[in-house]
Amino acid sequence: MLLILICVSIATWVLYMGFKFYRSMDWDEPAESSPDFGEMHKKEAQLLHVQEVLQEACEAGKLSKGALEEYTRYAETEMAHMKAIQKAWKERPRS
Repeated sequence: MLLILICVSIATWVLYMGFKFYRSMDWDEPAESSPDFGEMHKKEAQLLHVQEVLQEACEAGKLSKGALEEYTRYAETEMAHMKAIQKAWKERPRS
């Protein structure tokens, strides 16, 4: 009997908290989209990996230094762009 009373109490509390949450939400407010930071970190890791592979190819004489420098500039530009997006997102004004 005590177990049934405890279960009913917990179920009542969960339903009450759900109702309270439902009433406190502004359902007409538009959703705020956020950048996909996980995908950004994944792309950054891929850029760094490709850069390492190209560096090894350049050291082995299979790739010109100009090509490596061009890719390095591209990778740095992409990473700087991703860091700017992250910084802007963290410093955005909150309502």
